[in-house]
Amino acid sequence: MRKISGYLYKNTFLIFLLFLIVAYLPVLLPYFHLKNDLITQNLPTRYVFSESLYSGFEPFWNPYLHFGIPQYGDMNNGFWNPVQWFIGSTFGYNIYSITFEEIFYILLGGWGFYKVTREFFSKDVAIIAGLTYMCCGYLTGHLQYLCWITGTGFFPYVLLFFIRVNKTPILKNFLLGGLSVFLFVAATHPGLIIGAAYFFAFAMSMIYFNKDGVMQKLYHSKFWMINLTFILISCLLSIVVIYSNIEVLQYISRGTKVSLEQTLLTPTTLQSYLSIYFPLPVHKSKFFNTDIAMRNVYIGIAHLIGLLFILRAISKRVLLSFSIPLLFFILLSAGSYFKIFAWKFLPFLGFVRLNGEFTYFVILLLLLYGSAGIHLFLGKLHSKPGKTFRYLLTFTILITAIDIILIITSKSSILFSHVNYYSLKEIIKSTIENSSFWDLLFIQGVIQIITLFLLSKYFARRFTANLILCINLIIITWLTLPFTGLGMMSKKEIQTIIGKFPRGIQKQNLVSINNAQYITPPDETQFQLIASYSKKIGSKTIDQYPVQLNTNDAFINDKLLHKFILNQSFLFLSDDTTINTRTNYDTTSIQVQQSGAGLIKCSIDNSDFKWITLLQNNFKYWEVCIDNKIVPHYTGFKTFISVPVEKGKHEIVFRFNASIIKRLAFINSILLILAITIAFYPSTGNTRLFK
Repeated sequence: MRKISGYLYKNTFLIFLLFLIVAYLPVLLPYFHLKNDLITQNLPTRYVFSESLYSGFEPFWNPYLHFGIPQYGDMNNGFWNPVQWFIGSTFGYNIYSITFEEIFYILLGGWGFYKVTREFFSKDVAIIAGLTYMCCGYLTGHLQYLCWITGTGFFPYVLLFFIRVNKTPILKNFLLGGLSVFLFVAATHPGLIIGAAYFFAFAMSMIYFNKDGVMQKLYHSKFWMINLTFILISCLLSIVVIYSNIEVLQYISRGTKVSLEQTLLTPTTLQSYLSIYFPLPVHKSKFFNTDIAMRNVYIGIAHLIGLLFILRAISKRVLLSFSIPLLFFILLSAGSYFKIFAWKFLPFLGFVRLNGEFTYFVILLLLLYGSAGIHLFLGKLHSKPGKTFRYLLTFTILITAIDIILIITSKSSILFSHVNYYSLKEIIKSTIENSSFWDLLFIQGVIQIITLFLLSKYFARRFTANLILCINLIIITWLTLPFTGLGMMSKKEIQTIIGKFPRGIQKQNLVSINNAQYITPPDETQFQLIASYSKKIGSKTIDQYPVQLNTNDAFINDKLLHKFILNQSFLFLSDDTTINTRTNYDTTSIQVQQSGAGLIKCSIDNSDFKWITLLQNNFKYWEVCIDNKIVPHYTGFKTFISVPVEKGKHEIVFRFNASIIKRLAFINSILLILAITIAFYPSTGNTRLFK
């Protein structure tokens, strides 16, 4: 056992990999699937992305979502994320690959947080911090939000190199920091990017005001110039992401502030912080007054003890300095009056709908502060757990005893219900659904009492104590995953529905949208973007996706026009571009040679019709060629591409030609390659920029 533990300790990454596999085993098993937004939004956009690459189409335009969106500027789907390009161009996206991708980000984030804490604390503290990060309440609670999990995977590296450039301002740290920023902004949701900007504003302020104390190692005489350089290099290495987002933002529905009503949606309410120690029961009561995915802020027993210890160990001045950013993010993620204030007066915060997104920075700060507390705790107490530990154990026993009394007197327990079980899945599902708040509080209390008792017994044996903490994290993760992470269908069942049509993008038939063939899932609420999975232009129902071109929104709101378009094919001829005009999409008049992402080729035999319309939103980079000549095109039926055509036979090509975006992507790629090369070349990477 000592040989194994010694080998793992030397090869720390193996600890993280093994822990990940065990902690997220339910996610990896074939019996369940990741659900909600991951299936209804994240997977279908990535699916179209990979299907486009597989069929040889450029993926800059998604033709199946809201009658087409500029996918390169959709901040909700991580278009510029290199991991997405790797998966999309190799394995392709399906329920299996997206599951492993999400697990990869959890591992990446845990390792990154280990590296961050290793900058300040011992290896033992850093290991438990990284493992706790992988199982913290934010990650287990938000598995359905892939674009948030991607951010938690890359952000620790942004923080790591922010620390390193301020400790050691060499070129390598600036360039790798810029690369980390690129990965973060390319992959994650804009809400986390906005939150990160505020996080670093607070971080720089904290360093400056504590430059003669606890933050002395991070303060340099050219502190502000160092950080300005870091920002400029990061912007330069992220130029294609920044340009794409700014360009598209002015054309989409998310380009303006959300309404005051929307800005208060799905907070992490203050009462949800019960989950910092008791994460199980918060899933079972309306008292928490928010979406079930936003309630879990568990940070593990070790970091809770560290927080309690450091509150008594540091000065009031330092405590106040470090409490301000924590309080800011707690109030911001809680919605209510502070979020209304932020919506009105603080830059960019009015663009974010889901307040629980900002809870990431609450947990990040709690884990950082808790790690500092553990470091001090272990430094002072070598063989005994101390008073803080005993107080927590006594408190837990008292709460559990009161809970038992309430269960017995109120009979509000699953023990008093009668449920028939027919399979293991139904046992799990029924147990979860029928367990009361008090049942879960009891289970949680017992787990914490056993954990604390074992820790007190084996406190002096660091390997055993760390193993006990890891087991606690694993058990809590297993018990919280079914609430917020997993659907009851198997992965195979999900993939069978998704894979109804052949691999790749096939030529689309000329039939009306109402008569087109789509996938037919048993529960359509799990597969909202049916057209994307079916690879069909046009949807019988309005796509439930937050990013939509403004012109398409105007079209959707015109009920008569919407009804008229649903009776047309994705490509049709017409007398004019008004409702109830005479139309034709018969194959004797139109022959489609190719149809896919951003490219439609056809030949027409036009006897008397004046217009041809493609049901794709007329965005700025579309161009139309008739008989090999680029011709002017117009916006017809409020949003679509319409072109006047003369009588006779013609060859027509509709092409989405985002040449400026492709050039910027090429330049950005060269800059990233140069940055990596220079960073790892010793004679350049170790060059000190500031002395």
